[in-house]
Amino acid sequence: MSPEVLTDMPAVARGFLLVLISALAGSSLIAQTAIPTSQPGPVDAIFTISVAPPTTAKDVQVRYFLTDESGVRWSSTAAAAGSDKLVIHADSAGRTPKTFNAIAYAPGCQFVTFTAQDLASSTRQGDFQCQKLPTVELRGKVALPAGGQVMQVESMYVVRWAGKFFSVPGLSISPLAVTKATVDADGSFVMDLPDFTNDPLWNSLSNDATLMFFLTDQATGHRVAGLKAPAALSRGGNLKVAATYPEVAFTIRQGRTANASTAKVAKAAQ
Repeated sequence: MSPEVLTDMPAVARGFLLVLISALAGSSLIAQTAIPTSQPGPVDAIFTISVAPPTTAKDVQVRYFLTDESGVRWSSTAAAAGSDKLVIHADSAGRTPKTFNAIAYAPGCQFVTFTAQDLASSTRQGDFQCQKLPTVELRGKVALPAGGQVMQVESMYVVRWAGKFFSVPGLSISPLAVTKATVDADGSFVMDLPDFTNDPLWNSLSNDATLMFFLTDQATGHRVAGLKAPAALSRGGNLKVAATYPEVAFTIRQGRTANASTAKVAKAAQ
């Protein structure tokens, strides 16, 4: 994965790259999956996350790793669609998972992490109850491409601290969807972002993070281009997470389309 395109995430350690999968778009799950259910899962269920209302399971984005007795890790992205539970299953191909570690996020909520060091003795249960974060306003502007379409700006959270949490230095995982905002005809937009600096994990873990932005066609949802923040406010072109933001003049990233670049981020390591 090229470090200069649409992400400042470092190279994937040991070939592990989590897959960004949209269950609502009908994408097939690869390797490990999480499926919605209102009953306990079958015997191959690794971990169940109960989601408290008003948040639904389909709102929760999960990135996780399983580790076997030998220390070999494998991973995927969990998906859900309209239930109060996420059940993690493992297509382990003969491997028996021993540990489970996960990061869970729903837009506007605090991060929730899960750790089971010994699945054999663990309850294999966890809860996700959204604790709302305060918001911080981001005012931005970008030169719109020709065509006259109504545009949106989409923001995504780059979990640069994933390597520290999963104990895999240099690890990259799929970014997390945050929010969207409509762009005015003059290229300006206002976006209410979660104040991630108010998250309880900020001081100890989550303070290494950035936000990546895309310009999308509001009618089709197609990503038209990636956006680049000014060097003084960014890392690798992605906006550094902060408690406050000045007005940001974004530029269009050159050389690759947004879809082509994010496909690299979302590609699984086989």
